Amino acid sequence: MRLTPLFAVLVSGGAGLAFAGTGHGLIGENPTSGHIVCASESAVPRNQVGRRLRSAGTRSQSLEVWIDRKNGPDRSVEGAAGLWSSGSAFEGGTFGPTSFGACTAQASRMLITSAPVFGHFAQAKPRRALFGVNLSGAEAGGGDSVRPGLNDFKGYIERYRFKLIRYPFKMERMTPVRISELQANVGYARSKRVPVILDRHDYTWRKPEVMIADWTALARNFPDDGSVVLDLVNEPRGFDDAVVTNDWMQWIRDSKVIIAGLRKNGIRHPIALEYPGWSATFRFDKGEKPGKACESAGCAIDRDRSGPLDPINLTYISGHRYWDKGSSGTSMSCDRTWGDTSGFDRFAAQLRKRGLKAYITEAAFGASHGVKENCKGIGADAIADVKANSDVLLGITWWGGGRIWPEEYHFKIEPKKNTRFKVDVPPFIRQLRGEQRQD
Repeated sequence: MRLTPLFAVLVSGGAGLAFAGTGHGLIGENPTSGHIVCASESAVPRNQVGRRLRSAGTRSQSLEVWIDRKNGPDRSVEGAAGLWSSGSAFEGGTFGPTSFGACTAQASRMLITSAPVFGHFAQAKPRRALFGVNLSGAEAGGGDSVRPGLNDFKGYIERYRFKLIRYPFKMERMTPVRISELQANVGYARSKRVPVILDRHDYTWRKPEVMIADWTALARNFPDDGSVVLDLVNEPRGFDDAVVTNDWMQWIRDSKVIIAGLRKNGIRHPIALEYPGWSATFRFDKGEKPGKACESAGCAIDRDRSGPLDPINLTYISGHRYWDKGSSGTSMSCDRTWGDTSGFDRFAAQLRKRGLKAYITEAAFGASHGVKENCKGIGADAIADVKANSDVLLGITWWGGGRIWPEEYHFKIEPKKNTRFKVDVPPFIRQLRGEQRQD
């Protein structure tokens, strides 16, 4: 057994999951038996935990001890009504109490760690950014009959080898049947170590209590080990507060209330937060002077002093970027008045100075059937910038994936539908996954 110096922050979460109390010693993978979770504990991580512990980190009322496949069944959870999780309950991870009763025995004051399965979501050091796609269909107007299924997930992950999936959907369609279907898709992606971003794609900013209730109910159906990210609202609009009339200041105030409410409800999934102004990366910080009203998310974040964005520091900015005229995403041609670069390096610098990280959850510059000459340089620069700024740009999901799109769609990622997973992977797809530039 190896002892290390005391510390107050979990080593497995670079973002810092903070708890009351001081640091505890760190021992190896063979904890003493009978370890009890008390209010004074900072955290009690696990090794291999049996399936009697739920994937969300909670336990049933009948579960009186932790079932540890490696070290035996002597891990008591007496005094803790629930457990938070920053790792997989099935493959090893970090767990600790969320609420407490009276402890009737002495806790060991030890902290035992094992690497979380999807720990890259909380890493402090630079890493490779994830290149992925949007799989559309579940958000489509008029119905979601062409929504992505398991075969689509398999094709994009196994055939095209993308490392991140964003799944746009409409919340009102999330019936028990739809949720069960999505659980199967997400479970497959998780088995391949591909995270899935669940994107509420309806553009509508609702009252915080509604957002908290909606997302709490949905999120509890999915593991909170980092394999699922909650994208609260796509390109939000409809800010109508009668008192806080500035859209960006209402956005940051409400966002903090929503995130705190979700955490209070035990939702510990990573969150992707979009912002007014179509979530455009080039609008994230407009450099507003003191005394001028905020017209950007960066300004609102700087001026709101009501508390942290996220109590457990697992919320990331979600930005979008299209390079056509007006950045509308309606044309295949890039407007060079934007300049010759993607602008992602500037976005990254704005994040970095605020200690923030982000996903670019929508971007597009071409299709499998072609890329305009005036977009090729911008596309190559965008990929290079994501790679170069992976300390703050965690990943990118390109727009235009899924069977919903017609063959002529100007951002269609797939080859022709009848052979999309049979033909050789097009150079454009290889470029989108960050491997090489299209010829």
